[in-house]
Amino acid sequence: MIEDLANLMMDDDDPPATPEERERIREAWYRRITIGAAGFFLAVMLAAINAFAALRGSVIVVQPPEQVILYRDGEGEKAVLTIAMRLAMINTADSQHGDVVMGAAISPIAGGPAFKFAGTTVKPVFTNDPSAASKCDIGVRCVALPGLLAIEQGDEIIDIPGGAVRAPYLAYPVTDWNCEGNDKACAQFGTFDQAVQLIAKGPSRFLVSVDYYSDGKRRVVCEGRAVDLAYLRKTGWMTVSCKKADVSGAPFL
Repeated sequence: MIEDLANLMMDDDDPPATPEERERIREAWYRRITIGAAGFFLAVMLAAINAFAALRGSVIVVQPPEQVILYRDGEGEKAVLTIAMRLAMINTADSQHGDVVMGAAISPIAGGPAFKFAGTTVKPVFTNDPSAASKCDIGVRCVALPGLLAIEQGDEIIDIPGGAVRAPYLAYPVTDWNCEGNDKACAQFGTFDQAVQLIAKGPSRFLVSVDYYSDGKRRVVCEGRAVDLAYLRKTGWMTVSCKKADVSGAPFL
């Protein structure tokens, strides 16, 4: 087709005097048409890619977790269990397509109720400094336990700008007032002791459901060893390494 077009354009010029001149003019037109067609198709492809990216929006890649932290918040019968898990996220879209975590919840036992992320992020600091809690910055809350200082930053919106990486520890209070499920199941998690007893009955399996504004939902699973109930009660905290971790639910497109 390009060759026929080159011959047609050549015939529109002044008639060549010799066969050699005719071939030279034909090849010149062939090159012009080929380069023009390639440029046109490249422009169409780039426009299609940009249009698809605009429709697709953010593209969040969630990394499998490495561990989960369980710690006691409060004293005596009023103490509750808090679970913190690092949510490492990469937005592979360009800077125009940011995203926001609209909600998240954790299920600490298979088939059990879920407990919401209420906007609190945690920075775990492993330290034996007895005065560490007194050094907390204004505006944050610190939970001091032997060997751990959990620095809580409340009411935070988790945004992931295009091309950015975020890896906050999201905190989930595991207690009846923060529970999503039927009242009977939620009531079993009313206190720290009640919650840890239920979780320690078998191997650990933590399921986190995350809902993004633009990029849909994810399911993050961490499976590890059974919780050491005696150790957890004594120290008030422990970590569970994820022997098996998985992330699912990413949109196909």
